[in-house]
Amino acid sequence: MKRARGIFGLAIAAMAAAVPVTAGGGAKATPVRAEVVADRRADAAALYNAGTDALSRGDTGRAVAFLLAAQRIDPRARDIRVNLAIARARAEDVQGTGEHQRASPLPGIVLSPAEAWWTAALLALAGALMGGLAALRQTGRGLFVSGTVALTLGVLVWGCLLLRAREERRHPEAVVVVPVLEVGPAPDEQPRSPYLLGAGEEVRLGRTRGDLVEIRVSGNTIGWARRSALWRVADAARYTPRSES
Repeated sequence: MKRARGIFGLAIAAMAAAVPVTAGGGAKATPVRAEVVADRRADAAALYNAGTDALSRGDTGRAVAFLLAAQRIDPRARDIRVNLAIARARAEDVQGTGEHQRASPLPGIVLSPAEAWWTAALLALAGALMGGLAALRQTGRGLFVSGTVALTLGVLVWGCLLLRAREERRHPEAVVVVPVLEVGPAPDEQPRSPYLLGAGEEVRLGRTRGDLVEIRVSGNTIGWARRSALWRVADAARYTPRSES
């Protein structure tokens, strides 16, 4: 029991120290206050309005980018989900393929990235606290097992979030915002026929060379294209009227 007490004591200390940092996404972490939540909802509303306006103009690429960014902030908003599904469907119609068709997500336990970090951290911390309490009691086996399960789940979820964040840093999600984008070899590579991507196509970005960026689809590099023809989803907010106010 002394060993278990030591393990859970270290877990409690580690989780308590880590919660303020990672739950908020790094150096920008702040406590979740009412005004912070209201500001994020306002950001989501601005992105939703910009995406809906672009959708009404037939600007599919920008509509998908804005609405994807809005969904990251407020994934439970039904209007965002509906309009994003419409924008994606229009993009697929223009491209003439159903390869990337997605089912509209059903309402359920859907969390924003910040909420997911906090949930993982608090779940692990609760498990550590239960395990520590069980270590202090003579008949705390059930509590010990429950704490171990909760701590394990929290750490696993935390690990998945870290992997997802790492992937976003290395290969950020982006959307094609021009009608047709040619993705071909780099200037120093062997010439070949380019891939053609349409407005609204969702890709991930890799390395950069001057004004070119590496395009990745389904985890594979398909070539290089102009950076100006793509918007990173994380940068979409800077193109809304709210960002200029």
